[in-house]
Amino acid sequence: MESIKSKQNFTAWAIVAIIGLLGLNAYQWFSNSQLKTQNVAQLTQVEDLTKAQAELDQDYQAALESLEQLRGDNKELNELIDSQKNELETQKAKISDLIWSKRELGKAKEEMKVLKAQAEQYVAQINKLTEENQFLSSENTNLSTQNQTLATDLESERIAKEEIAQARAILASEKDGLSKTNETLSSKVDMANAIKVNFMEVTGFEVKGNGKLDKESKAKNVDLLRFCIKTETNLVTPAGKKKFYVRVISPTGETVAVEDSGSGVLTNKLDNTQIRYSTSGDVEYNNTDTNACIDWTLAQAITKGMYDVEIYNNGFIVGKGNFKLK
Repeated sequence: MESIKSKQNFTAWAIVAIIGLLGLNAYQWFSNSQLKTQNVAQLTQVEDLTKAQAELDQDYQAALESLEQLRGDNKELNELIDSQKNELETQKAKISDLIWSKRELGKAKEEMKVLKAQAEQYVAQINKLTEENQFLSSENTNLSTQNQTLATDLESERIAKEEIAQARAILASEKDGLSKTNETLSSKVDMANAIKVNFMEVTGFEVKGNGKLDKESKAKNVDLLRFCIKTETNLVTPAGKKKFYVRVISPTGETVAVEDSGSGVLTNKLDNTQIRYSTSGDVEYNNTDTNACIDWTLAQAITKGMYDVEIYNNGFIVGKGNFKLK
């Protein structure tokens, strides 16, 4: 009987050991499967990042080659090309950081589109300036030839006087045309450098005796208005301190302005009109989306109602919004 019982105990322990081994094998199989899945996911991610970097390198190199092909004997244009290449290099470094450091592949691809569009814009700009220089050079050559002809052709004083008058008229017309072209180009450059605002929030505050600010929505209690904005990224304009002008328009359509409280007049470069503004403030801009607030202490109480707000930078309107006081 003891022998039979011993065999039964041995069989039971053997079964337990076999079940334990099977469980251990199943756990190891599951762990290996999980590791394999993770490795595949990581490998896929690395492959996607590598492809994005390769595409970035290709686009960047193509942009550099396109600009280099436009290099010539004009010193100013060559300096402009060097400046554009530096800006493209900065953009490329920013995108590479998005790919490898931040692993933000979607945002990196959007910035790659910006880089390609920026390169195309640079090429178009250089081509346009080159054509204008060639035109001016050709016109100068023509004018020089005309002057030589006038100097040597003394057979007819009447004809000479007519040709001189015609030459002067052409010069005056070309000078006027060049002046208008320069004004147009200058306006376009100013517009390109304007920093747009894609978000604005206006909050009213009551200033307590101890200087503490309490949020207030009733017009009669508002002592200070705070205009908080978020700018868009503008890679054209250089980083640094930028002036933003705030125009508050009352419910009756008039600009709320008090000269002793920071109000003034600016020129709207879009139509060359004079615009009164309520207040202004400096924003430290560093070529990225920037958050900033401009405070305006009211010199007198304002009425309740809906107020419109316009934000100006570099002579152009860059953002609009509104707020309501009870």
